[in-house]
Amino acid sequence: MLTLVVGTCLPVVLATAMASAATAAEPKTQAAPAPPGPNNCILCHGDKDLWEGEKAKLLVTEADLAGDIHWQSGMRCQDCHGGNPRAEDIKQAPHAAEDGFRKVASPKDVPEFCGKCHADIEYMRRYRPSPRTDQLAEYWTSDHGHQLKTAGDLKVATCISCHDRPHGSGAERHTHGVRPVSDPASLVYRTRVAKTCSTCHSDKKLMAGRQYHGHPLPCNQYDEWTQSVHGKAMLDKGDLSAPTCNNCHGNHGAVPPQVDSVANACGACHGKVAKLFAGTRMRHKFDLVGLPGCATCHGSHEIHQPSDAMLGMQSGAVCVRCHEQGKFGATLAGAATARKLRADLERLKSGIEQAQDTLSEAEQLGMEVSQPQFTLRKASDALTNARSLIHAFQPDPVEKALAGGQEVVAEVQQHADHALAEHRTRRIWLAASLAPILLVILLLLLYIRSLPAATGGVE
Repeated sequence: MLTLVVGTCLPVVLATAMASAATAAEPKTQAAPAPPGPNNCILCHGDKDLWEGEKAKLLVTEADLAGDIHWQSGMRCQDCHGGNPRAEDIKQAPHAAEDGFRKVASPKDVPEFCGKCHADIEYMRRYRPSPRTDQLAEYWTSDHGHQLKTAGDLKVATCISCHDRPHGSGAERHTHGVRPVSDPASLVYRTRVAKTCSTCHSDKKLMAGRQYHGHPLPCNQYDEWTQSVHGKAMLDKGDLSAPTCNNCHGNHGAVPPQVDSVANACGACHGKVAKLFAGTRMRHKFDLVGLPGCATCHGSHEIHQPSDAMLGMQSGAVCVRCHEQGKFGATLAGAATARKLRADLERLKSGIEQAQDTLSEAEQLGMEVSQPQFTLRKASDALTNARSLIHAFQPDPVEKALAGGQEVVAEVQQHADHALAEHRTRRIWLAASLAPILLVILLLLLYIRSLPAATGGVE
């Protein structure tokens, strides 16, 4: 009996946690979930004595399913797996084919198993008014789906690899208890996506020998991302808008961005910079020599906070990587431009700092400098704009922005110097006005002392 149970019992609710999944070629409308009734599946699958070791994944209790989005929606075992949930014992064949039992014999069966419902728009509309039903189609375009279908690689990610039940370190992997994406406990919640992806992609043994377009897949992406400006924004500052794996690689159709699409991926957030870069000849040069756009200078996963130190020909600057040795057609004229732009940036930064110091000094002396302080912000804006315009790879717009900032600095510095000069003038006039006052006081004192002393007594 136990052999029969092990050979036929499979996980209860294999489906993705997103109340949407993918378009099947010819979806068939599914019946509505069966009304609650006797569910003898739990009698077998909830018996811990039956499922140990490798069979532990077949252990499913109502407690396991309590947080499952399917279970909460009223679905029960038979709605995904078919079969007869009212069978009282194994002899009544609860997994009989005539009762529509659907078997998942291999990971390659999982996408279509989940897609049977999630790719049926009529069925999914019972749970949401406008469900996505294209994830299955997307999955088959992903590198995961391609490897599963064409190479028969059973170790690639499928629906249940990511939409698994949350589990702790060392816990048995489970395919029930699938939570909504909006649930912070879900493995695909914004702050947990990268860690979920790293379950496979940081596994050196699993990733050994794997390639994408002839390039070996590294295993340090997660470590690099956590140290990047994106990872720190999300993990340290709680910024849920910061990009994680699926923002650049996609969700179900996950693939690395191609060389000619990296800037478009980055441009999903960095719109101004992407637009500038898209209109330059440099983008086409990058494509021709196989350089991945933004990632050439900023990196792929370990993206640090951009700084002015990246510009120029000094040690550590990104321009020097190509222009110093003439790689990829880089010219000495480009190197000279990089040096000049860096020098002009530093000059504007220094001017802003000097003007701010002068204004602060005047303010501490009690002078009214709120207006020039406000005006100085325009110089900071010009500096920020110039940094963005560098991505146009044209010196003229950058120089124009920097020149505008310099004009503002000169104007503010003049106001600040005038405030200090006015303070000095006030001190001089104060000293000049105090002199006659002190002289009068001194004369009064001398006059009082010269008066005869009053005589006392009574006659």
